[in-house]
Amino acid sequence: MKRKLLAALLVCCMAGSALVGCADKGAAEQESETQKGVQEEDAGDTSGGEETSPGEGTAENITIEFFSQKQEEAAQMAYRNAAEDFHKEYPNITVEINTVPDSEKVLTARMAAGDTPVVFHDKPTSAAFFERAEAGYYLDLTDEEFVKNAIPSLVDSVKSEDGRIYAMPYSQNFMGVFYNMDIFEEHALEVPTTWDEFMTLCQKLQDAGIQPLEESYKDSGMAGHYRGGAMAALFPDGALWLAECADDPSKKPSDSPAYRTFAEKAIQIMDYCNEDVFGIPQTQAMENFANGQAAMMIYGSYGRGTFLVANPDLKLGVFPIPGLTEDSGLVYAGVDASFCVSAMASAEEQDAGLKWLEFLSRPENAQKWSDTEGAPSAIDGVQYGSDGSLPLLNRIKEGKVREWKAYYDSRFSDTEAFQGLLMDRDVEQFLKNADEVWANAHVSG
Repeated sequence: MKRKLLAALLVCCMAGSALVGCADKGAAEQESETQKGVQEEDAGDTSGGEETSPGEGTAENITIEFFSQKQEEAAQMAYRNAAEDFHKEYPNITVEINTVPDSEKVLTARMAAGDTPVVFHDKPTSAAFFERAEAGYYLDLTDEEFVKNAIPSLVDSVKSEDGRIYAMPYSQNFMGVFYNMDIFEEHALEVPTTWDEFMTLCQKLQDAGIQPLEESYKDSGMAGHYRGGAMAALFPDGALWLAECADDPSKKPSDSPAYRTFAEKAIQIMDYCNEDVFGIPQTQAMENFANGQAAMMIYGSYGRGTFLVANPDLKLGVFPIPGLTEDSGLVYAGVDASFCVSAMASAEEQDAGLKWLEFLSRPENAQKWSDTEGAPSAIDGVQYGSDGSLPLLNRIKEGKVREWKAYYDSRFSDTEAFQGLLMDRDVEQFLKNADEVWANAHVSG
């Protein structure tokens, strides 16, 4: 089944590769010109007989592409800073950072077209990742010493069935409710611990003339992130239930009353969001929240750095998306950015790519990255956030987590149906749409 799914994926990508691969590659190259994370004027200065350890091993000047799927401004800044520091240590290696829209689709198309970047950000939280690993797209990192710098439990979460490691975890993620601590203190508001308390808090803010939530669900992917966080909180076994439906054609999502309850509760936030929630760009919504236009924003951990870039004076906290009861909800969390090296790259490119990953994996460099990017690091020993983050971080440490990973393959996804639910607030239609996705996937599979 895995090989069939991979073959189907590649056929779809190859059909458009002449257009998608070339057009997006051109856009990527143009984008990368403005995002080079190095000082190129230093790149050719490798003269002299002095020892250059640890930069030894790559004798010739070389440029490698680092394909990032992190669109946020803070993430791009963090990678640029790291690449500049790396170039000082390895003056003969230029790391060219490439970030493009629809990055996951572009990366898949480029792989299908035989144009895999030397180092790239991929997602070992999906079945497709392991299918590509099995097909030989990734360099095996199992025996690389730098992988030991990552938190062991996170390394375990990205291992293949045979225990091999094809990606180095670099950051963690979670979905939570970011909040403006000054607004909460000014109005003597407390962090809610149940969903009903959360809705009561939103109503209090609205009654006081304060916009409770700033959100952007124009992109189905961002709606999907909220859906994952809300499901983990309101229907903790929801992902497992959907996986069960994917395995058993006699079952459908709407068979579970808890799935309906999740949908009914999740749409309640729409009464407290900005009116342009389906029109405003994600970056604008983040800036609006950071600058005090709303008290809260439901978002991923990767947003923290961008919030603080928009407003360095923001006193920022984050709490778990509340569950139906104080102890019932889980945090949607897991591995976020993970870095791979192309198995198709030349030996020289692979050597340079491994040096880049080793550099990033050093705790002191990972700390700089986390402080700028805003996400909690997957590298052991790196500190994160402020006291306002403790309610959420403590829950993760207690193991009250639903891992951010695929429990069913890409044919079984209610993300677009959920975005429709947020738009029309029609629970019955949402249940019908989700059931149809699963029924059609079983037929086509």
